[in-house]
Amino acid sequence: MPEFAAPRVSVIVPAYNLETLLPRCLDSLLAQTFARWECVVVDDGSADGTGAVADAYAAKDPRFVVIHQQNGGVSAARNAGIEAARAPDLLFLDGDDALEPWAIDWCVATQDRFPDDLIGFHMRGDRDPADTPPGGSEQPRVFTAAQKQAYMAGNFGGNVTIKVFSADVIRQDKVAFDPALARGEDQDFCFRYLDAFFARRPGAAVRQYELHLYVVYTDNGAGRASSQKVAAHAIDWDPEASRGYAGRLMEEFAGLVASMGGWQGFAPKERLYLAHQYARRFAFAVWAARQLGEPLPEGFWGERAVGGLVEAMGRYKLYCAYYWPLRLRWKRLLAAVYQSDESESKRLYWKVFLIGDLLLGRRWNRL
Repeated sequence: MPEFAAPRVSVIVPAYNLETLLPRCLDSLLAQTFARWECVVVDDGSADGTGAVADAYAAKDPRFVVIHQQNGGVSAARNAGIEAARAPDLLFLDGDDALEPWAIDWCVATQDRFPDDLIGFHMRGDRDPADTPPGGSEQPRVFTAAQKQAYMAGNFGGNVTIKVFSADVIRQDKVAFDPALARGEDQDFCFRYLDAFFARRPGAAVRQYELHLYVVYTDNGAGRASSQKVAAHAIDWDPEASRGYAGRLMEEFAGLVASMGGWQGFAPKERLYLAHQYARRFAFAVWAARQLGEPLPEGFWGERAVGGLVEAMGRYKLYCAYYWPLRLRWKRLLAAVYQSDESESKRLYWKVFLIGDLLLGRRWNRL
């Protein structure tokens, strides 16, 4: 089939013990309205028939390429897929999820319209209504290089499965997933990719479209894209790297809000996610300062830091468990809630969450 010799898009699919779910994922690629794709399936040391399922698809369609490797986790699997991919554009698809039939077609057409930009989209649950194929007039949220941090603070910035990646940027700047990370590997990859992307294309932008091309299924709890045993720990942090963190976070937060012209520059959905993320990070700053015996920097509770966040949370009715401890400046409780949030039981976290929610009449938007 010579028309598939030079794929335009490589879809990288890590798969671990997904024998029953992987066919749905791969069938969604066979259903694509755009034909010039390849799919690199990485069987990450599965103990079931996942590898045999992938091999069967490859035997029927040369666009499927299968890599079998020892279990190393989702990061190692994706890195192997990147190495094998041949196309200039990359998509990441977990083996227990799927793409809409018109997804790759839309990605290619949009990337062709804006060849220097990073194209992003959204995901939906399988029980949510599907979008209809767009007509080409849809308007995205646009983020410039100066607004990179604001983009990453949204609930879409750190997700690798809803972006079209440039293989050249990844390879030239050696951007890879970190197998040592027990969690947060997606966000780490996206941060480093955006650094490389904007360094090479300072005049480019991120175009985030409100289209749901990626489908997450409710039954994917039966397996993960990949798996790796990780030693349990209370809080995964680097004490030396965390020295002075509160001050750095203050500068980052102030710059992020300024880059969007204030909180009004964020869409309502973005505000809720942003508030929770930075409330949690300010809580970590308090926890880390207590662990290190560091004083909090001057202005930490002021309008360019915690005070500004709390004011915005009140103005836009954005609630999370950290709201009251931050508002009342209860450093000990704030640190304890963060400690609980990082634990397995989260007992104190949810207790504070529920009490605080009741105090607000349960009328605020919650995350």
